[in-house]
Amino acid sequence: MNQDKMNAAMRQMGKMHEGLCRIPGVGEWLARGVSRIFAIFPLLGPISPMGRSESIEETLAMMRASGEELGFPFEFSEVEGDEFTLELPCCPYGFTSPEHQKPCDTAMDMDRFMLKLCGAKFTVLETIPQGAGRCKMHVRQVRKPKA
Repeated sequence: MNQDKMNAAMRQMGKMHEGLCRIPGVGEWLARGVSRIFAIFPLLGPISPMGRSESIEETLAMMRASGEELGFPFEFSEVEGDEFTLELPCCPYGFTSPEHQKPCDTAMDMDRFMLKLCGAKFTVLETIPQGAGRCKMHVRQVRKPKA
């Protein structure tokens, strides 16, 4: 998929999360469910860079490859122990203002769940809708290498 189509698809996903989050009572739950379903797809593909990892270095390599494949301008820190941080200078979903906080959080469930399936914990530290200049996330390996 070319980058323009990928960007458009990500913006549409953002709009879907906005719409779902507006549904009283069940919208947030539905949006989180959609994120978890989408999180499984990258793990199913035979050529997908994502999969179960045994080390933080493997997780970082998968995240780098995934970012390159999707055209996301990830900026990674160095690995420290069993963790690293990554930053994005812009939101791929198009979330920019405070009213986007809930859709942002539900959309990020896709990353949380995907990384959990890979063996890591993904924590969102700062987001553009919260007023930060960029999104900042933390990844910690929870599945340890086999002895």
